[in-house]
Amino acid sequence: MSALRTAARVALSLVIVSACRPPIGGSAEPSASSIAGSLVPSREVAVSVHLPGAPDALASSVTRAAGSESIAGSGVSVEIVIPYAGEDAFEVRDRDGQTDLFFATPAAALVAREAGNDLVMVAGLQRDFGLQLWSRSTRAPTLSELKGGSILVQGRPGDQAPLLAALAAVGVQPTDVEIAFPEDPSLPFDPYALFDGTFTATAVTRYDGAARLQEFYDLETGLPVGPEGTVEVVDDGGIVASAPGIGIWARRSALEDEDYRIAMALTLIAIADGLASCRDDAAGCAVVMEESGIVDRYGDGLLWSVNAFNATLWPAPDGALSIDEERLSAAVSQAVSVGLVGSAPSSADLVDRRVLELALAHLPAEIDLIGASWAPLEVQLPLE
Repeated sequence: MSALRTAARVALSLVIVSACRPPIGGSAEPSASSIAGSLVPSREVAVSVHLPGAPDALASSVTRAAGSESIAGSGVSVEIVIPYAGEDAFEVRDRDGQTDLFFATPAAALVAREAGNDLVMVAGLQRDFGLQLWSRSTRAPTLSELKGGSILVQGRPGDQAPLLAALAAVGVQPTDVEIAFPEDPSLPFDPYALFDGTFTATAVTRYDGAARLQEFYDLETGLPVGPEGTVEVVDDGGIVASAPGIGIWARRSALEDEDYRIAMALTLIAIADGLASCRDDAAGCAVVMEESGIVDRYGDGLLWSVNAFNATLWPAPDGALSIDEERLSAAVSQAVSVGLVGSAPSSADLVDRRVLELALAHLPAEIDLIGASWAPLEVQLPLE
């Protein structure tokens, strides 16, 4: 991990740290940033962006943002934080000059709120989560046949909400299946437990886990597992794939500090710049990520993942960072209906738009958050 962190520092001036390590703040005096003008905090602020797991294509916007110069000279530094085994994924550091943003699905944020983390959504990100349910071809080709089985979910508690809703729609209750998550979320997703029979099925993101499933080599035949191989997507009626996507969350208390709001807004601008750059130049984005050393994928496989991640965002008619309160409300209702949380907070209690409004007010005109003309690239996943 130390080599990975060093590579990220050298290549991108971006820091990847464990949640228990202190942040590294900026060294420059706050001044006008290169594209956000006079939007600067009165003191240096380090913003920790917490990913839900090991860096994958989801990290592309933050990785690319580090090189966008969108917050250069502002006194704001950005770091990526990944959760480690046994750690609270929503842990924050009580230290002056440091604040946090969390990438999380609505259901995961709700579970964290019930555990005592007072989170509010400050911006949207994905249009949909992009989950896919896969099984061995010889195991469970339909949802109803998963009853009594076990499912490995690429994610964290709460992320199984759309899966449980899909199962409930065919009469399979949450108590009828065993749900598990990777033991160490800091490690790239490993599909081996599906192939050795530990799990009946696995729910994975279609921009990361789906690729790893298809790239996996069958130990008995020595052949790669491909789309026509020994795994297949389970028909879930579209419920899992259409699940509300990851949003950007913050601690409610942190939003009462004006400097923190400004630092978060600058970070959103940098993320917006990264999102647009990775949309318009997916190949260049993949190269930046590969050279940074923060991901374990490379070449066309990484480009395939970036392209698939882009498909969970673009086009974005309301803007890539917009908060869709209707979809958020639906996600809340879903989490309650499957028993993950006990009560349904109102949108007014879940959303704080101050940071987003500040970011959009200073967003450079050249950053397009709609992407109306975006179309996916024709990229084949290398399976040899």
